[in-house]
Amino acid sequence: MASILVAAVLLAQSTVAFNCSRAPIYVDIHRRAVHDSPVFQYGSFIGVGTPAQNHSLWPSLSQNHTSFASHAYCGNSTLAKCDTSTGGFFKSEDSTSFSQMKDFRTLDNGNSSVKGFFGEDTLRLYTHYFETDGASQTLLEKSTVKVAEEGSTTPGIVGMGLSSTVLRDLAGRDMIAGKTYSLYIGQGFDRAGGLVNGSNTFGGYDSGRFTGDVHKYPMDTTKMNPMSVRVKDIVLTETANPKSNTSLFDPVAFPSMGSRPSSFTAEITTDQYPLSLPYEITQNFIKRLDAQKDNYWGDRSLKLKNAFNGTLSIVLEDGFTITLPAEVLANQSNITPIQERSKDSTAPFYLSVAFLSQVYLMADFDSQNFYLAKAIQKNNAVMPVPFCPKSTPVAYERPNQNAWKRHGLIGAVIGGVLGGMGIAICVYCFVLGCRRKMSEKRAERELEKGRRAKIEQMEIEEGGMKFDPPPKSATPFFWKKR
Repeated sequence: MASILVAAVLLAQSTVAFNCSRAPIYVDIHRRAVHDSPVFQYGSFIGVGTPAQNHSLWPSLSQNHTSFASHAYCGNSTLAKCDTSTGGFFKSEDSTSFSQMKDFRTLDNGNSSVKGFFGEDTLRLYTHYFETDGASQTLLEKSTVKVAEEGSTTPGIVGMGLSSTVLRDLAGRDMIAGKTYSLYIGQGFDRAGGLVNGSNTFGGYDSGRFTGDVHKYPMDTTKMNPMSVRVKDIVLTETANPKSNTSLFDPVAFPSMGSRPSSFTAEITTDQYPLSLPYEITQNFIKRLDAQKDNYWGDRSLKLKNAFNGTLSIVLEDGFTITLPAEVLANQSNITPIQERSKDSTAPFYLSVAFLSQVYLMADFDSQNFYLAKAIQKNNAVMPVPFCPKSTPVAYERPNQNAWKRHGLIGAVIGGVLGGMGIAICVYCFVLGCRRKMSEKRAERELEKGRRAKIEQMEIEEGGMKFDPPPKSATPFFWKKR
């Protein structure tokens, strides 16, 4: 009896702790105008301050603070093309709602390469489903922000790490279902060279943005990027020959390895675009595709000497496979999303933005689990739903349709029938109108004919009557008096 009571209490507590009826907050990621910058920049549509200073913030899975670049940042930074790469500039002195926090201690534990000062201000999370529509906003008042003054990386970020202040404030104020978050990074920025926009969903996920099975993984809270997975194989495939699979783990294809390497742990990160793989695997990629060092983008991505039309598939330990298509594996300049790596490097292995451009990520920070699924690159509708902690996301299931419905043939038939009826009615009305006009003209002709006949008859009758003319002379007649 006691155990039943305890279980009931725990269930009640878990139910009360999360308000799963709260609608999520959807913030899209696209290229837009930002405060005090001459160019459009790609990022999360978030504003700060009163009045609003709007920015494009890059989502970070390793950082915890939402940060903005001060106007002094580029003078103290080695960031390439800094004035057009910060996501905007923030003047804290222009915001009437900003309050500096002089004694605040950072939650990033020295992981950030950006230095600055902290304060509280109003964040404006803009919901903007389509670029042609207006945006609505969710105000997050007195939220912790960082004003970046120097550093070497992009300062305009929305921190979505384990101790994310945005997620903490939203969940703590009962504005979302819990500390849950979902991300599709998109491809609408220069390095990716695509057009597809991305999205953040705070306290929920976009059920129409992914498809297929959802794969669950535990977070590793000891890592800077807590979301990590095990990779057991990487396969190259030529588009013209789908059976030409070459595993970069295969010692037969690459005898220099001696034996097949074991799987490796890779951290999922948004801090860089190219993938960082083990040295042996990177060398096999170089040998197979004749790649060479290149630093055009400043991220040490490898470049192919000759074009390769094929794909690269990453196989995780649970069998989940993500394929980088040909246009991602090698762009028009033959630059790949694979980073060069030195033999003695001790840096973590990364599945980075190139990987996330094909994946939908859903994170439950309350249960410290995350989920991966195959992303739908271009969805026709946005369908954000609440992501209750300790629940498993479910993709939107499109209704089964036969070929007629899928190809719109029913609509075409109905449209043809209705259109034909409309044309027939128009033709009938036209013919009816023509006949009416012909009848009116015929009646007018008959009327005119009758009128003329009457006039002619009157002329004939007048011509038949004769009158004696007056006499030409007259003899006067006098009375005589007798």
